[in-house]
Amino acid sequence: MITKDNDNLVLADSITSVDELNAVFYGRFPYPWQSFKFDYLEDPDFETRMLNQDIGAWKHDRVPPEPRIWIAGCGTNQAVLTALRFPKARVVGSDVSSKSLEICSETAKQLGITNLELKEESINQVPYREEFDYIISTGVIHHNAYPQATLAKIAAALKPDGVLELMVYNRFHWTVPAAFQKAIRLLGGNGNGHAVNFDSELLLAKAIIGELPQETFIGIVSDYREASEAMLADELLQPVLHSYTVESLVEMAGSCDLEIILPCLNQFDKAEQKYSWNVEFQNPVLREAYESLPDVKRWQVTNLLLRERSPQLWFYFQRTDSSYKRKSEKEVCEEFLNTTFVRSSTTQSSFIRKSDQSYRLLPKPISFPVKPADNLVKRIVDAVDGRGRMMEIFKDLGPAMTMPPMRARLLLASSAFPYLTAVRD
Repeated sequence: MITKDNDNLVLADSITSVDELNAVFYGRFPYPWQSFKFDYLEDPDFETRMLNQDIGAWKHDRVPPEPRIWIAGCGTNQAVLTALRFPKARVVGSDVSSKSLEICSETAKQLGITNLELKEESINQVPYREEFDYIISTGVIHHNAYPQATLAKIAAALKPDGVLELMVYNRFHWTVPAAFQKAIRLLGGNGNGHAVNFDSELLLAKAIIGELPQETFIGIVSDYREASEAMLADELLQPVLHSYTVESLVEMAGSCDLEIILPCLNQFDKAEQKYSWNVEFQNPVLREAYESLPDVKRWQVTNLLLRERSPQLWFYFQRTDSSYKRKSEKEVCEEFLNTTFVRSSTTQSSFIRKSDQSYRLLPKPISFPVKPADNLVKRIVDAVDGRGRMMEIFKDLGPAMTMPPMRARLLLASSAFPYLTAVRD
C-alpha cells in the first residue's frame, strides 16, 4: 500500500501487522543503542521548572511538581532518562519490543530507579484515557501503519491540561532514507504478502553501500559504511516510514484535537546549532512580511525554504479544549522579557558504563549548568541579579545586546540551555 511516493509504506498493510513488524525489527536492532552515560540532578524539581519554561509557563505551574508521565514508545533508554530527569514523577514506558524493554529494565535496576513502570504494549491498543500530565512520543508514530490513529490514542491519554512532546520525521530530512528503504524492499522481494527477513535486508544494504557511487545523490548512504548494525538499520531499514512538513503535521494534530504550543529545542538540533524555527531576515520588507505571519505559517515557510537544513519536527502540543489558551511565540517572548530571573544552580551526578556493560556512579558531582560557551549568553547570565526584568537587563547591556528575544529565550531559559530560572511572583 503506497499512498505517498516520498514515504516508505510498502509494508504498511494494517495496524496489527506493522506492530508485529516493529516488534521483530526492534528485537533484532534494539534502539537506541546502550547509552554510555546517564545523568541526574540533585534538585528534583529542576527539570520540571525548565519544562514549564519551555512552554511559556513562567510561574512553573503548568506541569505539576509530581506529574504522571507516559513515554509512548520508550525504546531501550528514553524511559530511564525521563525517570532520572523527573524523580518525583510516576513514569510509564510502553513499547512493542520485549528486547528493548528488557534492556531498559536492566538499566533501571542498575541505576536504582524506582519511579518507572515498563509495559510491553502497542500504543495503538492502550486503554489510557486522560491519565497523563506529560506524554513524550518522539520518533515513534511515523513508524506505524496509520500515524493519525496512533496519535489519536496518545491524545486520548492526555489530561485536559496536559502537555505532549511529539517528534515526527521532517520530510526534507528523510527523502534519501525512504528511497533506500523502498529499494531494499523491492530487491529483497519483501511486501505483497511475503515475510520480511531483516537479516537478508541488512546484507543487501551493506552490499549497496559498498558499491553505490559516492557522487550520486543517494550515494550519501555510503556514510554508513563504518556504522554499527543498529544505526544502519535505524536509518536505512525501517519497516515503515511516514514523513511530514509543519503544515501536514499541524493538519494531522488538528484532526486529533491537538494544537501546537511551541517548538521543542532538542538535543539533535542543539548539536547542529539549529536553535530556532525563525529565520532572522535582514531585508526589512522581507522581515516584516515573514514576522507578520501566524506561528504555524511562519514555521512552514521556514520548513519550505530551509528544507534539509530546517530543524526537526519536534514540538509541544496541548488539547484544543485545554483551559490554557494558546499563546503565540511573540506573546511568550514578551512575557520572557517582562520576567525576572535568577541564575540556575544545582549539581549533576553521572553513571558511566564500564567495560562489562554495567554502570558505576562517578564519585564527584559537578556544578550544573556548566558556564555558557557563547560570550553574549555569558554576559547576559552574569548580568542577571534576581531583581530586574529581562528587558531591563537587555537595556543595561546597550548596543552589545544583539540577540533577538526569540533566540534569547531559547539560549537562556530552556531545558536545552537552562541557565536562568524565572522568579515566581
